[in-house]
Amino acid sequence: MPKEEEPVWKRAVLDLSAILFLIGGIIGLVSIIMMIPISTVYPFMLTTAAGISYVLIIVLVVGAICAIEALECYSFASKRITMKAGTRGIVVGVILLVIGFLGGSDLKTQILIGSSILILVAGAINYSYRE
Repeated sequence: MPKEEEPVWKRAVLDLSAILFLIGGIIGLVSIIMMIPISTVYPFMLTTAAGISYVLIIVLVVGAICAIEALECYSFASKRITMKAGTRGIVVGVILLVIGFLGGSDLKTQILIGSSILILVAGAINYSYRE
């Protein structure tokens, strides 16, 4: 039997979710990078007097890993591996959302919360169309 072709609307929705993964991952990675206090970038010294704590280091590392994982979810979604993209996208989106809520109320964390919502929506779309 010939393989059925997927409907146009389903293809369009899955392409939209891949775009949401890409946009959310890039914006999340940029906002995580912008959370680094500028005084610690130059002269490359991590001291407690510079305003960086161990909690912030953990938040930055976990956030960067999650943002990179969202970009990997984009590659899964573009290859139509919806099960992996959906589950990983939902987990990554929730972790970034928690990091955003722990980060405070400045513009950088609000942008991180917005990107995590994009990743969550894309993960939910892919999870609902899993095969």
